[in-house]
Amino acid sequence: MRIAVVTDSTADLPGETAREHGVSIVPLTVIFGEETFLDGIDMNSHDFFARLKTSSVMPSTSQPSPADFIQVYDNLLKTHDHIVSVHASHKLSGTYQSACIARDTLESDSIDVIDSKQVTMCEGFAVLEAARAAQSGGSREEVCQAALRVAGCVELLFTVDTLEFLARNGRIGKAASLLGTLLSVKPIIHLEDGEVAPRDKVLGARRLLPRAMELMNEAIGSRAIRAAVLHTDAHEKAEEWKREIEGRFTCKELIVNEVGPVVGTHAGPGAVGVAWYPCVG
Repeated sequence: MRIAVVTDSTADLPGETAREHGVSIVPLTVIFGEETFLDGIDMNSHDFFARLKTSSVMPSTSQPSPADFIQVYDNLLKTHDHIVSVHASHKLSGTYQSACIARDTLESDSIDVIDSKQVTMCEGFAVLEAARAAQSGGSREEVCQAALRVAGCVELLFTVDTLEFLARNGRIGKAASLLGTLLSVKPIIHLEDGEVAPRDKVLGARRLLPRAMELMNEAIGSRAIRAAVLHTDAHEKAEEWKREIEGRFTCKELIVNEVGPVVGTHAGPGAVGVAWYPCVG
């Protein structure tokens, strides 16, 4: 059985990684005023953050339409027996709903649509495990279970320069409780049941990385992990986080990636964080 794996651009998978594992990516749209750009196709991360610095109009985003998914699904079913489509949390994006509508419109029993309840590389890691299972000849059930296993145990810690972007774009979730805190109090945020939520807060930016490492250590212990350092136009911060993680933990895989325009729209510039999950075996 040939199984295709599909995701959306909020998974923030590096293009080379997606191609290597045969993952099809359906892009969301970034909107600057009257101009629209397909995430990762018409606009990459570098161009997005350069535009954000000079634009008088703040960007917004839009999910793919069901028609976008129908086109991708139709093409893949010509060469594959089944599709496993893994997407961002329905609490953060309407993309999962669009994929479900496409599946139902096609009236196909050959499409499984999964709500990862995650976003960025947390979603991406679930996609990669599904793709690895598919490439290894796994059954439909095994590919779905690979995605669900990682989606259920992957964790994310991230920090933002300002909560303004999350709040303005309606993605702040339970982290709204942090609004109005003193500028010197810096939040550490995670995902909880598919939405943004506060994990901790520290006094002063210098305490962010040490505290994040403490929280990671509490969760990981001595286990080996796959991890990704994520950032929004914060390359030096990302390298610092990478060095700390490499020095503290056994990483079977460690990706450093600048998130795409859609996730960047909601996090704003200067954000940095880490996603990880424990290796099996």
